[in-house]
Amino acid sequence: MFSSSTGHTPMALTSCLNKQLSYSFPTSSGFCREFGANSTVLVPLKTDNNHPWNAISPKEWFSCRDLQPKHRITVNVTASNQVIAQVEDLSRKAREQRLQHLEEQALFVLKEIVNSYQSPAFPCALIAGDVVILDLLSKLDFLKNERVKVIFIDTFHLFPETYSFLNLVEKRYGFKAHVFHAAGVKDKNEFKEKYGSDLFITDIDEYDRICKVEPFSRSLDTLKVDAMINGRRRDHGAERAHLEVVEGDARLKVQPLAYWEFRDVWEYLQKNGIPYHPLHDEGYPSIGDVQSTLPVPKDQWFEYGGERSGRFQGLKNKDGSSKTECGIHVSGS
Repeated sequence: MFSSSTGHTPMALTSCLNKQLSYSFPTSSGFCREFGANSTVLVPLKTDNNHPWNAISPKEWFSCRDLQPKHRITVNVTASNQVIAQVEDLSRKAREQRLQHLEEQALFVLKEIVNSYQSPAFPCALIAGDVVILDLLSKLDFLKNERVKVIFIDTFHLFPETYSFLNLVEKRYGFKAHVFHAAGVKDKNEFKEKYGSDLFITDIDEYDRICKVEPFSRSLDTLKVDAMINGRRRDHGAERAHLEVVEGDARLKVQPLAYWEFRDVWEYLQKNGIPYHPLHDEGYPSIGDVQSTLPVPKDQWFEYGGERSGRFQGLKNKDGSSKTECGIHVSGS
């Protein structure tokens, strides 16, 4: 159907399909003298194997006065399936190239650090990004020979699944973690007898100091760690928003995944068929202590700061600010 804003329809064009081109004409043209200065022409499109093409025959084209190719044409056509497929393919290839670059960069950083320092170590909390680092260290053959020691901080308040998953990754990658916990107690029962079962409620800072910060600092001193590899990333947000890959002086902090996003982490795990913490499938994007870790709707996982959005919910620091760190990675720890 060939129509104008005035309602006139030349008899030469009678077919009407659901795809159309919009043609505009200068006010001096004969077409506008006949149909009006602001006329808009809608020209139908035929489709063949999802490829749209102009339905007007040459005879019909030139039967319409002043309808010349020199006039400005504006097109509004729904993208074909082929175009959509092309866009999706380009996006997929771009993400594959990005992941390849990120992996190469992380491997380069780890190799350079391990070859340059005497006692590198990796405190591992077994969340998704930490498992990526374990896999990268394994690819470089830095785990079985303990060229990089793996540290595990047992707070006595972890999920049961975390202990089981530790055993799984130890067997998979052929290492044995160096386990540290609160000083002066040997297990959870002794901890409760000495500190009670609600220390994390009555004094969260003291709980963090006893269960996390002190054992962590002691692990670094005991193993004489000079380069501490960790899984912090910029997209964690808060204090981590401006991380660099390598920071520090006498004892380096090495963040090989600093520029990765949570989506990159998952694509790496899926691409390489790597087992991950079972609680991820229960809705937990990040896993810490039982009392300070909540599940998060899956559609929030990949937002900025989304991975850690279920951690420390409702908890406050002494200055009244929202709690985002346990104290291990804060300045001066």
